[in-house]
Amino acid sequence: MSERPLHVLFLCTHNSARSILAEAVLNHIGKGRFKAFSAGSSPRENQQPNPLGLQALQQACISTEGLRS
Repeated sequence: MSERPLHVLFLCTHNSARSILAEAVLNHIGKGRFKAFSAGSSPRENQQPNPLGLQALQQACISTEGLRS
C-alpha cells in the first residue's frame, strides 16, 4: 500500500460552503491518509467562503487555515 495520501476533489456550484466543508472535514478526519481539495463548477468573482460554514468548522475544532473559494 502506498504511503502517499489519496487526493480527493469535492465540487459544488460556487465553492462557498458544501465543498469547502467537505474538504476541511476529510483533511481533519483523514489524518494524512487523504489530501482533499474543493472547487466550484460556476465560481463567482471574488467569492469568499461562507462565514457560517467557517464558524461551524471552528466550533468543531476543525482548522479553517488555507480554505478559500
